[in-house]
Amino acid sequence: MSTTPQTSPTASPKQNRRKKTRAIMASGLVLGVGAAVTLAAWSDTAWGVSEFGTTGSDFNIQAHFNATEGWNEFVTKDKAGTMQFGPASKALVPGVPVYQLVGLHENKGKLGADVTIAQQSVASNALTSKVAVSIAELGGGSTPPSNCSAAATNFKPAGTLVAPTTSTTRVEKNDYKWLCFRAELAPTAGLDSAGIAPAPVFWNFDAQSDDA
Repeated sequence: MSTTPQTSPTASPKQNRRKKTRAIMASGLVLGVGAAVTLAAWSDTAWGVSEFGTTGSDFNIQAHFNATEGWNEFVTKDKAGTMQFGPASKALVPGVPVYQLVGLHENKGKLGADVTIAQQSVASNALTSKVAVSIAELGGGSTPPSNCSAAATNFKPAGTLVAPTTSTTRVEKNDYKWLCFRAELAPTAGLDSAGIAPAPVFWNFDAQSDDA
């Protein structure tokens, strides 16, 4: 007759404590490795800053039409400078031209500009198709030249008051450009041109800079 050894259905308290101790130590090793990896992950960074604006690239064109008004902005039709063409401009005679000196000045000293010159009649009348306009460049310098007259040369046609053509000129940075405008009633103007009341004509000087 044999007997079978009997096994205790549960582990002893000492065995349970040893298992828990080993589990805690094992988890402690894992946590220790994780902590070591975190401490070894060094990092660094750098920053740069810049600024962008347009205050260093602005330009401004002023105009001069007569000594009384001097140099000014004249930025709208309501504030247009007076182009006088002399007293004879309101009493035109066929074949006898009248003249007007115009000055342009870039006063910021940073960029030059191309200036497009265009004219616009407020209302057409019997004269607008018979008054021819031409423009001559007289050079630079701050002093107004004295040869805006028949003595000026190199006049280029700019159309008539009713059918103007576009003209252009160049003003360098911090420089001046003087132009001589000539207006002349056609020598063929007849009696239908007599007694016409003066009417305003506007001139636009549109400056665009492409300097970089």
